[in-house]
Amino acid sequence: MEIIRRDYPEYPQPAGAFHHSVRWGNMLFIAGSTARGTPAETGDIAAQTEVILQKFQGILEANGGSLANVVKITTFVTDMREAPASGEVRRKYFADGFPASTQVQVAALGTPDIKIEIEAIAVLPD
Repeated sequence: MEIIRRDYPEYPQPAGAFHHSVRWGNMLFIAGSTARGTPAETGDIAAQTEVILQKFQGILEANGGSLANVVKITTFVTDMREAPASGEVRRKYFADGFPASTQVQVAALGTPDIKIEIEAIAVLPD
């Protein structure tokens, strides 16, 4: 099976040595994403989560899927006390079924304004 590495011009381009997504068969791995380069970059964790999940929605649609295809997310937050606000946004986007999830508190993410980073794994339709 071919491995397809892809970036999406409508989103801020990766600043490091990685791609927005990597697809192998019907598996789609979405790189850790933040609100960097968007107005939400200096916003609260809910606004940042919203931007990230909208980005995931666009990446999944570009690959023939939707957020319903997400089976696993990993979330990195700088302050676990803010995590419930992010969870409320996640409930809206994953209303039809929650993916498996891991959440970890970290010391920092990229810049001092970034409060959350999320990565995802999806199983796309055949």
